[in-house]
Amino acid sequence: MKNLFKLFLAAVLVTALAMIWPAHLRAVSDKSTPEVVTNNDLKGQNTVSFFKFTGTALKGPESGDTLGKGIGGGFAGLDRIALGGTKQVTCGFVSDAGSSDITVFKVVNKVVTIVGKFTDAQGSGKTQGIGLASIGGGFLFAAYTTSRNIGVWEVLSGCKLKLFANYKTPYAVAGMRETPNGKTLIVGYGSGVNKVDSFSIGTTGTLTEHGPYRADAGASGVDITADSGYAIFGDTTSSTTEVEIYPINSTGTLGADNHFGGNGTLGDGKGSSNVWLSVDEKFLFVSNNSSKQVTSLGFTESPSLSYINITTVNRPSKISSVAGIATVLTTGNGGYLVLAEDGSPDSFVALLQINADGSTTEVSGSPFATGFGPGLQSLLVGPPRPF
Repeated sequence: MKNLFKLFLAAVLVTALAMIWPAHLRAVSDKSTPEVVTNNDLKGQNTVSFFKFTGTALKGPESGDTLGKGIGGGFAGLDRIALGGTKQVTCGFVSDAGSSDITVFKVVNKVVTIVGKFTDAQGSGKTQGIGLASIGGGFLFAAYTTSRNIGVWEVLSGCKLKLFANYKTPYAVAGMRETPNGKTLIVGYGSGVNKVDSFSIGTTGTLTEHGPYRADAGASGVDITADSGYAIFGDTTSSTTEVEIYPINSTGTLGADNHFGGNGTLGDGKGSSNVWLSVDEKFLFVSNNSSKQVTSLGFTESPSLSYINITTVNRPSKISSVAGIATVLTTGNGGYLVLAEDGSPDSFVALLQINADGSTTEVSGSPFATGFGPGLQSLLVGPPRPF
C-alpha cells in the first residue's frame, strides 16, 4: 500500500536528507548545504518540514507526513527529533506524541526510504510529548511524559528499532540529552518539580539512575559541553532568564548545582526552557519562550555566565511562543541560529546571525513559515554540531 510520506521522501528529499548526517560523519558532510528539519507536532496527522540554508535565508520548505499523530505542543524543552545510525546508514527519528509512536526513516547512498512506526506498549506521550535523545550510536532513548518512563530502543540494521528495556522515572521528563561521550543520560523534570537526574548508560543500553537531584527552579531543556563535563539546564519559569549548571562526574553522578539568573542578571527575557552552546563553546543561547526573545550569554567552564544581549524576534504577534534552538554551521561560533516558533495557522523557523561578540541579529525576511501549525517545538540541523 502506498503512503504519501514514502512517496514524498523518495521523490523530493533524496538530496536534502542526504545532507543530514550523524556527528561521526560530520567531516564528510561539512561542505554540504545545511538543512533544517522540524517536527511540526500537529494535533492530528503529524508532519515534518525541511528547509535548505542558503547563507542568507531558509529555502523551502518541503514537507511530508510522519504516519503518526502529534499533540499540538507540550513541553518546550523536549527534543522531538533525533539522528542516529552507522557510517553506512543514517537514521532519522521523529516522535508522534498523539499516537505515542516513533516514525523512522533511513538514508543509504543518498536514497531515502521510510522504515516504519515503532510503539512501546508501556509508553505514552499524549500529555506533553515524547522526548528523544541519541548521539548517533546504537541506542535511541525516548522519554514518555504521560506514562513517565524512558524507553531504550536498540537501533538495528536498516534503522529498525527494537525495544530493549523500560525505566520508570519519578516525574515526567521535561528535557533530556545524552552526553557526547555516550556514557550518561541527563534529564530535567521541569517546572513545579525542580529536580534533575542522571543515568549511567551501560554498554548494552542499561540505565542506572543516580538521582534525582534538587534544582533551584524548573530545570527543563538541557545542553552538554563537548567534553561531557557539564550539564546546562534552561529553567521553565515566569521570571527572567534562569540557567543551572551541574558538573558531570566520571561516575555519571552530578555535582553541586551552579545557579545563575532569575533576578535580571541574565537579562529580562521571560522563560528559558531551551539552551544551546555555540560550536566554540564561548556563548550560550537561551530561547525565552514566553517573551519571544533570544538571550546571548558568555560561557566558560568555571562555570560562569555573563549577559551579552537579548533579541526580540521579528513579527512576535504572529506566534504564541518560541522553543527549540540550534546553530547552523559546524565551525567557529556556529554562524547562525535557527529558532522554532509556535504559531497558528502557521508556525515558523527564525534565522538569526551570530555576531562576533555573541550577540544575535535576526536576518531580513525571517521568520520562514513551515506551512503548518500550531505545535512546533523542536528542530534539528544537519550536518549537526560536532557534539
